[in-house]
Amino acid sequence: MPFQTFMIESGFKVLAMARLGSCEYSIVLYLLNCAVTGLHELITNEREFGSLIGYPEDQLQQAMQNLAQRNIIVVKVHEQHQSTSRQSLRIGIQYDVHLWQLNFDKDVTSHDAVVFPFKRESNVHYLQPRENVDITPTIRHPLPTWKRILETFLEGRDDLNEHELLNAERDANILVDTHPVDQVLLMLRHFGTRIPTLSLLASAWQHYQTLFEEETEKVDILEARHKHLESDHRLRDAVELLLQQKTESRLNEEEIGVLEILFNHRHPRRQLFWAFQSRGRYPNLKEFFDQNSYLMLPVTSSGTVFKKRPHQD
Repeated sequence: MPFQTFMIESGFKVLAMARLGSCEYSIVLYLLNCAVTGLHELITNEREFGSLIGYPEDQLQQAMQNLAQRNIIVVKVHEQHQSTSRQSLRIGIQYDVHLWQLNFDKDVTSHDAVVFPFKRESNVHYLQPRENVDITPTIRHPLPTWKRILETFLEGRDDLNEHELLNAERDANILVDTHPVDQVLLMLRHFGTRIPTLSLLASAWQHYQTLFEEETEKVDILEARHKHLESDHRLRDAVELLLQQKTESRLNEEEIGVLEILFNHRHPRRQLFWAFQSRGRYPNLKEFFDQNSYLMLPVTSSGTVFKKRPHQD
């Protein structure tokens, strides 16, 4: 997905450093908002677009020219025989931020826009290695911490090119200084390839922490929800089958109405409970209630699910 590429490359941080004018930022943010909804290109004209974002045509035209020259947006013009304000324009974001022409130093890349936390205080002192020292990883000479992070990140990623490997090595060294190593390794092992780059892990650390807590704490809840949905589908399938056989089963209009309510209701198993209370009114549904009553969820008049008291002899 093009917008996902923009996110992975820290596009919003690059945009914050791009030093655009107010009209230029309005254009880019409007197009990004369209992209979030799945609309990656906008077909309009200068007069209409200017009225949408609240800028006069001449200012909008200049801003769009600047953005197109810097390769931040892509503009295609149709109906060139028309006047400039009426020409049909096809406008979209250039999602590859590496192609953007930025205003600052030539040596700065999009990765320099990633904002890392301050380095943690450390009492580690770096000593010059002695000559002829065996640096093969052993218990006595363990693998450097940043390499442990790098190796964990590279598991299951065989398609990285040389440039991506160099970036990963650089970001692994940064993560060692900015985050607890054990937590970094835990995040990498949990999310795996869902973490596209180490720079994204560093810059969106709080997001991954929150997501990790949600996924590890709500496993049982998700499993229970899945079981409830399976029971809902089982009940709807039984209702649908009986509706297809309504003529053979000699169902009256009221009985058909009850089945249609069960089939279309958001919580069919709760609605089955109320239908079961009035089962005497639906004689032709006796077999249906006998076979499916185990699926119903008893509820109070307010809709709260309750459990029956255990039977006492």
